[in-house]
Amino acid sequence: MARAAAVVSIFLLSFILSFSQPALSQEILKQVRTTIALNRLSAERIFLAIDHALDTAGYTIKMTSNKRVVHEEFREIAERLPGVRAIILIDPSGTLTIDSYQHPPADINLSDREYVQRAQQSPGLFIGTTTIGRTSGVPFLPVAKQVGDNVVAAIVAPHFLIHEEGRCADCVSALLREDGSLIASFPPAAEIPDNVLSLPLINKGLEGSSSSLFSKTDSIIGWRRSDLYPFIVLGARGLRSGALLGVNDR
Repeated sequence: MARAAAVVSIFLLSFILSFSQPALSQEILKQVRTTIALNRLSAERIFLAIDHALDTAGYTIKMTSNKRVVHEEFREIAERLPGVRAIILIDPSGTLTIDSYQHPPADINLSDREYVQRAQQSPGLFIGTTTIGRTSGVPFLPVAKQVGDNVVAAIVAPHFLIHEEGRCADCVSALLREDGSLIASFPPAAEIPDNVLSLPLINKGLEGSSSSLFSKTDSIIGWRRSDLYPFIVLGARGLRSGALLGVNDR
């Protein structure tokens, strides 16, 4: 009898585990998707505000050639935008001509900066990658667009774009460009391996999910492309049970 009871107990335990692991993976996937949705809406809200603000800055340039007036208007626009440290104007030659942070602006040429070149080459909002300020030495995210003959850019603090998951020790969130390069992440110093960054690039759909070894832990990884701007939101959370999830499971 004791042996039979032990066999039954082992069978029941195996039966419970076979269902608890998939259930856990689906619950974690649900949490990852919630975080991704929060980050997507937060980033889109900020980029929408910046997009409109840069158009307003362009309107200011058309209305007056007084650089002091333009500087003050740029400063007021920047102060109303969360996470934006400054708004700058770069002329067709790449020269910094207006800086909301200081007047007159530093005497520098920014024609070699990717965000200036890309904004000059294509319409719409260009989202750069974290760059070190040439005069400040402080990291920033450039968000730029061509307005008339000039480039107007917002100097953004990257961490404002990410919804912080301070209560989750095994959660990682990131914003990526369409080429897979990193825009911002939380935690800020998170090391995201190439095999994880490449998942949304390999899987071209609007959204997807997978499981992968991440930070030495089996993790659920999800991603979602923005409907409005060229970026991808990625989220990951560790699986304590080791339960696995297939690519693009729903």
